[in-house]
Amino acid sequence: MGECHGEEAVGRVVGDSTPQYSYAALEGPLVKARGIVAGVHVVASSPEGCVLGVIESIVSQTRVFEPLANAAAIDNVAEAIAPSIEEYRLLKAKIRWLTKLETVMKAGVIDSPKAPVEPGSRVYLALPEVLETIFAPRATGWIRMGSLLGSGVEYRVNVNALSRHLAILAVTGGGKSNTVCILAKSIVGELGGTVLLFDVHGEYGDLGLAGKAKIWSPASVNPASITFNELLELIRMPPHATQQERILRWVWEEVRGLMFRGAIGARDLIPSLTSVLEAALALGDLRKGFIKALGVNPEKQPPPSDRDKVSGILSKLDDLSYYYSEAIDASTPLMLESVIVPGKLNVMDLSSLDETAMDAVVSHYLRRLLASRKEYKTKGSGYPVPVIVVLEEAHTLIPGDGDTLTKYWAARIAREGRKFGLGLVLVSQRPKKLDSDVLSQANNKIILRMVEPQDIRYVQAASEELSEDLATLLPSLNRGEAVVLGGMARMPAVVKIDLCDAKKAGGDIDLVGEWRASAAREPGEGDVEDLASELGI
Repeated sequence: MGECHGEEAVGRVVGDSTPQYSYAALEGPLVKARGIVAGVHVVASSPEGCVLGVIESIVSQTRVFEPLANAAAIDNVAEAIAPSIEEYRLLKAKIRWLTKLETVMKAGVIDSPKAPVEPGSRVYLALPEVLETIFAPRATGWIRMGSLLGSGVEYRVNVNALSRHLAILAVTGGGKSNTVCILAKSIVGELGGTVLLFDVHGEYGDLGLAGKAKIWSPASVNPASITFNELLELIRMPPHATQQERILRWVWEEVRGLMFRGAIGARDLIPSLTSVLEAALALGDLRKGFIKALGVNPEKQPPPSDRDKVSGILSKLDDLSYYYSEAIDASTPLMLESVIVPGKLNVMDLSSLDETAMDAVVSHYLRRLLASRKEYKTKGSGYPVPVIVVLEEAHTLIPGDGDTLTKYWAARIAREGRKFGLGLVLVSQRPKKLDSDVLSQANNKIILRMVEPQDIRYVQAASEELSEDLATLLPSLNRGEAVVLGGMARMPAVVKIDLCDAKKAGGDIDLVGEWRASAAREPGEGDVEDLASELGI
């Protein structure tokens, strides 16, 4: 039998043991001094040599009380054995054996044990230097995320593995945005990578990256670069309005044709649509309206139309200019590299947009990135570098029970992005509302505190590595503590994520503090200027 030793013996294997799991009775002064917790790594000797495992759960047992039938009897026995109650108490740990230690230490490769650790074998705390070699590689592309819970040993992840996507999941206030901050800041600041962050709440800012950050506030797209489906989404064209859709499609294609031929500018695209339809409404004819508005003859025969249909389209376009003037901005650069700048943190501030506009903006850039990266890989022209895309509130734009443009393109990237250097980071506090197919494609997961049973079961179903015992640990995690799974880490671990102090905002508001500060101010006079500012005029 192979032998191995760790920092100090903390117990012995008891009961049935398999190559995957053993139970150990914890004992010794180190257990009392440190208070061994779930997430701590241990080693033990097996017929195959030294194996490394992680404590997934701990149970405290005092068998002497089990035969007793009522509280009074328990009180009597407890008083009688009080001086020596420690002799009757047992701490029992469930250990998940992860790998043969020699293989992972020498080659960095997981080699699952095939033979069980024998009952009676001693269990040791893994040495810090062993854990550091395994969990904090100094190879290129590995960045620090925090420290291993229970040991304080540095914990690093492999950024190259993000091409297989990542989900960051937790309750509100569990530390999701802090984790995003640590990840994005390290990718850009240390590795010179490119990150596109869709900031739903306007809470990130430049993360202290100064010249390495580009912020679009509010996020916007150039109308010249949107697709017809994106236009339909923004004007909220009903699915059954097929005749209105045909009319608008004809005008859209004709006007865009003029733009691409240089007859009109990109800034004139939406106004030209409106002008054509207004003229058509006045003249009762689409072709005549097109000629009057733009002075040229259209290339294609227009579809049948009537005044009511044209008037309905004009009303929707009017709503577009009223509600989404920020999101549809002709001053936004047309070149993708001018919007999503290589080697920088690119923050799209979505906080002033409603869900429809968010969907249009996010899906627009997902679509263009995927197409441009494909072009670069196949033809050498297109977006020149890989991109990590971070999507906050992913359950809103990639819902399991509905269809959005973002859901379609996120699913495409989830399936194809690895081949073209596009990594998707999904951030959500309601994973059960997130599309299961997209979530299951995220091979990496950072799961912080989670308490809702349905959310936990949903995440378990989407992750083979999240065992039942690790799942039961999730509600007891403190803020910033996480279970990390997937190829970005060599093996599952419970980690204390570092604190990122570079965020612009986030977290809970100090209600009492703000009330007190407000009470010290004199009420305003309600000036017209103040009202205009409040209304955004």
